[in-house]
Amino acid sequence: MDLISELGPLAIGSRMKRLADMVFKKAVEVYKSHGIDFEPKWFPLFYLLAQKESLGIMEAADFLKISHPAVIQFAKELEKKGWVASEKSPDDARKRILKLTEKGWAFLPQLQEIWANIRAVNQQLIEKEQHNLLIALEAFEQYFLEDGYIKYYKEQIGIPDKA
Repeated sequence: MDLISELGPLAIGSRMKRLADMVFKKAVEVYKSHGIDFEPKWFPLFYLLAQKESLGIMEAADFLKISHPAVIQFAKELEKKGWVASEKSPDDARKRILKLTEKGWAFLPQLQEIWANIRAVNQQLIEKEQHNLLIALEAFEQYFLEDGYIKYYKEQIGIPDKA
């Protein structure tokens, strides 16, 4: 019995969380198979810093569409590994700037090779399916951006929108 699957649309969030947990667990195994201790939750921030070279915490949160505290948490974990450094902004002492360290830049090529492999394998899996998972996720995700879902929910069940 798989209650979450049986609940269908009612448990979509739980089902997506379960899938995300499975994907993250397998990603950990992929990194470990290469002898690397790298958490999948760090990937977006590490990748972003490799692209942008340096960013404020709020900017990173905006780019990644995650919370400011999440960026701080991931940055602290990456700092402990020695891959990311945080420093005060020269323009605003309240602002923290994140960037890859020399150790982070040296580690990047190894990660990029793994990421290319992950991309290729995931693309093959996506192409095997009748429906493109990425397109479906993008469409569904749009409902949850800003107030889209709650607005749609209220419209569908007849709750007046109190502006």
